[in-house]
Amino acid sequence: MASSGSSPRFRRPASLFPATAEAIPGEPDPSTSTDLAHDSAQALLDGVFHSSDPEVVDRVLRLAAEDGLSDLAALWSGSPATTLPGALWRLYVLHTWVLSSGEDVVHRYRAGSRTIPGLRYLAGFAEPPDVRQVQRTMDDILRGAFTGDLGLALTRAGAVATIVAHGTAQLADEDPADDRTRQAERLLSTGEELTAAARQAEAGSLG
Repeated sequence: MASSGSSPRFRRPASLFPATAEAIPGEPDPSTSTDLAHDSAQALLDGVFHSSDPEVVDRVLRLAAEDGLSDLAALWSGSPATTLPGALWRLYVLHTWVLSSGEDVVHRYRAGSRTIPGLRYLAGFAEPPDVRQVQRTMDDILRGAFTGDLGLALTRAGAVATIVAHGTAQLADEDPADDRTRQAERLLSTGEELTAAARQAEAGSLG
């Protein structure tokens, strides 16, 4: 792990956050789930994008919060990051984590934003961020994925995950006994995957 004065580098392991991943059932069989994953993700995206009913958008924003991630995991968690279901899955996991662990996220974000300040404008958090504002911004990012520019929403989410990854690494340096080193690696991987998905979305090739 790098010192607090330099940008940390990480390996690229699995992309899910530990606490969430452990609570999710096993991945579905890829041979039988790929079409369902793509069809369900596209139907959800199209249904919201073409709806003028704000309640439809609100229900989709709260989909994971109200029903849990298990149903989405069964459909989408086995999909590659650069596919629509894979990108939406990572976005929902990040959104759920921020809403459930706001104070921890803000603490990590503040540490990371000092390390890589250039990404702050992409994340769109107020400075200095507070819990309620960060959670509202994540709502806006998720809403934007369905009602606005999917590529921009994924770019912003990738910036959030990357900043928080670097902050988590800084905190791990301060407390080596903590499990934050692995968390930082997973967060960085998720940030990179969301950013890659954003590029695919902007190119119109998000499968």
